[in-house]
Amino acid sequence: CEKRCKKKRSCGKHNCNQLCCIDIEHICPLPCSKTLSCGRHKCQERCHMGRCAPCWESSFEELYCECGAEVIYPPVPCGTRRPTCNRPCSREHLCDHEVLHNCHSEPTCPPCSVLTQRWCHGRHELRKAVPCHVKEISCGLPCNKPLACGRHKCITMCHSGPCERPGQQCTQPCATTRELCGHICAAPCHDGKCPDSPCKEMVKVTCQCGHRTMSRVCADNAREYQRIASNILASKMADMQLGHSVDLEEVFGQGTKKQNQLKTLECNDECKIIERNRRLALGLQIVNPDLSGKLMPRYSDYMKQWAKKDPQFCQVVHDKLTELVQLAKTSKQKSRSYSFDIMNREKRHFVHDSCQHFGCESQAYDEEPKRNVVATAVKDKCWLPSYSLLEMIQREKGQRKVPGPVLNASKGNNSTKTVLSLPVKQNQQLLPSSSTAKTADKEIDYFDYRG
Repeated sequence: CEKRCKKKRSCGKHNCNQLCCIDIEHICPLPCSKTLSCGRHKCQERCHMGRCAPCWESSFEELYCECGAEVIYPPVPCGTRRPTCNRPCSREHLCDHEVLHNCHSEPTCPPCSVLTQRWCHGRHELRKAVPCHVKEISCGLPCNKPLACGRHKCITMCHSGPCERPGQQCTQPCATTRELCGHICAAPCHDGKCPDSPCKEMVKVTCQCGHRTMSRVCADNAREYQRIASNILASKMADMQLGHSVDLEEVFGQGTKKQNQLKTLECNDECKIIERNRRLALGLQIVNPDLSGKLMPRYSDYMKQWAKKDPQFCQVVHDKLTELVQLAKTSKQKSRSYSFDIMNREKRHFVHDSCQHFGCESQAYDEEPKRNVVATAVKDKCWLPSYSLLEMIQREKGQRKVPGPVLNASKGNNSTKTVLSLPVKQNQQLLPSSSTAKTADKEIDYFDYRG
């Protein structure tokens, strides 16, 4: 018979695998050879099911703790741990602090947790309450050690070891000032003369009147200024050919040149309107003719949305700023301030925009969620807008004020008329009015259908 037995042996792990097996009990003849719980010896029994029996090996030597104060007398079963000792650890430690852990059998002692003082890597700060086992700390400040180039300092956060790797070159921007524009070179750190590269610094340019502003790359602004200066110089040369006297200080003067370099935008129609209004204001002897917002305020879409969403809040802000400006104008002090209540970010944005239409400075203070806005009105720079935000909304809708309706109390020549009063605000004063028909203007009766 060539058929092999596929039944499990008594260990439950191995198959019988014998040819023409006739055994009823399949006893496993292989050794177990598993490591016992002691971790030193192996099981000598035949392969079996379940756990192995405890190690039968024993030692006839005393088993002491690490310091030798506690002992277990023989016979000591194999795998027995050292006895527990409640005395302080007697090993040598790296520090001189008092030992706070007991005697143990582990190869390494627990770290020392006594609080001490430690300098950071770059010796910028002396940190207190640092555990003794923490040997190196970082203060988070820039390293500020001089680099190998001799022109820069390390800007990496406080660290250990050298600031640069072997063979690594400094890549910080060159801080040499350019002769033409006054900005830094900004090229990677180099030796010798700075490369002739266009300046990429962003500058704020305006038009001649200062109404239009925008940001532009310094190199592009320099080319635009050269074009404008060339045109001016050509016009001056044309005047010279006609025999007129020309002042070249306007083109080549140092002080004038620095002032005109940032005035490369062209004035548009709005600038002309502002200049016309300024001349008109000068003719009418207005104190601040340059404040164009006094003539016709231009409220942003964000403020108009707030006027539709919460007109009561908009009116409160307008009233507070109006009182602030009036107080600043009548006060002997140079400026007056008002602190608004704590509000969220959107309302603070509305207050900042509103202050611009009153000529007031606004600044937010404190942290969230207790952040508020403080408005400051300077006596000579603040003004009252000609139209409030709510009035501008009404003008855009085409609304206008309509006189209130009148009721006839009685018929006849001596009849008295009662005017239905419209709701007024609390801060408005009620003017004394006569209930008789002897008024200067003829009152309109909207409920008299006889006419």
